[in-house]
Amino acid sequence: MRKKFLKKGIVIGMSTIALTFGLTGCGENPAPQPAATSEVSWNEMLDGQEVTAKVDKAPTRAISMSQATTEMMLALGLEDKMVGTAMKEEEIYPPLQAAYDKVKVLSEKWPSYETFMAEKPDFATGWEVPFTKRGIPAEKITSQGVPIFIPSSMQKLDADLDTVFEDMMKYGEIFGVTDKAQAWVDAQKKTLSNVQSKIKDLPHKKIFVYDSSDGQPFTAFKGYTTNILKLIGADNVMENAGVDKTWAATSWESVVAADPEYIIIADYSNGVRNDEDFQEKVATIKNNPQLQNVTAVRENHFVKVKLSEITPGVRTVESLQRLAEEIHGVKID
Repeated sequence: MRKKFLKKGIVIGMSTIALTFGLTGCGENPAPQPAATSEVSWNEMLDGQEVTAKVDKAPTRAISMSQATTEMMLALGLEDKMVGTAMKEEEIYPPLQAAYDKVKVLSEKWPSYETFMAEKPDFATGWEVPFTKRGIPAEKITSQGVPIFIPSSMQKLDADLDTVFEDMMKYGEIFGVTDKAQAWVDAQKKTLSNVQSKIKDLPHKKIFVYDSSDGQPFTAFKGYTTNILKLIGADNVMENAGVDKTWAATSWESVVAADPEYIIIADYSNGVRNDEDFQEKVATIKNNPQLQNVTAVRENHFVKVKLSEITPGVRTVESLQRLAEEIHGVKID
């Protein structure tokens, strides 16, 4: 898997620090109008160092260093507050394509420090990795007065869908669009509730998540992926395997012993209509003599997902509806 989930303790607070009044022209009788200034602060563990970050006004020159955080911002209509995006790993979520096209792409992966700072950013966000020596060390950014926000859902071992909702609300606070954030969260909850009402009486299914293989299969154990699949009655057979990690390698022997009914496969093919990677992985599994008696293999129960659909971001609920339909064999309107 191309992303890692790490533990993080995040303390987030918002306090109103000033209320000022000004005069605005209204005919010949100017009237005072209130203007609230709010400080939003949070704690981050950046490259091994705990940092307190804050903004005292909504950022207007934000840079997102990961596709997932880019899509989270775009879902809140923040494209006009962004001066750059980076690390596009797959096709942009279609409903956000038009908004994405308005944002400058700084790099296919992560930009250099010079390219990053040339945009005069006042806010940065992304997974943790872009803010290490693999991208731009966090200290080089924060030392220039640029706060970094890493969504908690992308760090916590026990992250779930509610964690994403909290992250979206935090973006709403930071950018002064709490109404939009709340509307988005409410819509997601409504869709999920409808899905769950249609499958609540159906038996749970045992699933195995297959990302890739280098001799041994790389899979999800604990954390976000496992937690969101539970919401649609899909139980990860690796959750209680004794591995205290979100993603790691297991053995094919463990898969055989667990006997999943469905195998969910992360497809890294480029292009919306291309699923070459998925098909190759299915063939690899089917051709493995160890797996011939596994229920999912015997019944040809393979389900394709994009990694972004089962990791933190804005696609989760829509993807859960599709997965519920495929795993439970129902149509959900």
